[in-house]
Amino acid sequence: MRISIEHNGSVVSEELKIQIRAKVSKLEHYYENIIDAIVYLHEERESKEIELKLIVKDDTLFVKENNDTFLNALDDSINSMQIRLKKYKEKTLKNN
Repeated sequence: MRISIEHNGSVVSEELKIQIRAKVSKLEHYYENIIDAIVYLHEERESKEIELKLIVKDDTLFVKENNDTFLNALDDSINSMQIRLKKYKEKTLKNN
């Protein structure tokens, strides 16, 4: 899985990028056919937003979460995506 990180001009530390890659790569435990992962970071005045898009075979999964820090928003988006991946995997298994 390729992981790319995009941001709206806000300063993103190397440590944050490392944590993003580590946490996103663990999503392969829930579904092994992830092709690409794109993480968008948006910094608003009072909150941080992370959009996580996964390109999987035959579909695209997307979640968006806001929180007070990028790490908290990342954790929320990872949790949401885990649920989406489990449902997607169940759906694809039923259709095969």
